Amino acid sequence: MNKLTFTGHETFHCRHFWLKKGYDYLSKGQSFKNPDAVTALGVGKNMVMSINFWLKAFGINDQEDQATVFADKIFDSNTGYDPFLEYEGTLWLLHYKLLDTNLASIYPLVFKEFRKSRVNSQFTTQQLLRYLLRTATNTDLLL
Repeated sequence: MNKLTFTGHETFHCRHFWLKKGYDYLSKGQSFKNPDAVTALGVGKNMVMSINFWLKAFGINDQEDQATVFADKIFDSNTGYDPFLEYEGTLWLLHYKLLDTNLASIYPLVFKEFRKSRVNSQFTTQQLLRYLLRTATNTDLLL
């Protein structure tokens, strides 16, 4: 299992239009390190960092803050398949990418690793909490 990461999102969950907003910002050649990002995106400094984190977690931008080919296929205003996330299939694809990038560790932990440990598809909150506690006690996995 890869090292676990539970930070970087500044405690903000991903908001519905952040992916499109962030993609459009990057498409204009802008960088999240730019001090004007707060004004351009219309959010606070911590939210700018959070948007950048979620874009990376969903595979929308790479480590150099460049939009990926995957992002262009979905979010480009002229040629993108679903720029405003109107189709359920796009949400499933983004969910897959969130698990694939492994940047937001709680998602792969729950949807891949924990599910492997359970035979039954139904599980309780207590079972999940016990699993997370067991995993967290393995300190060499934590960042």
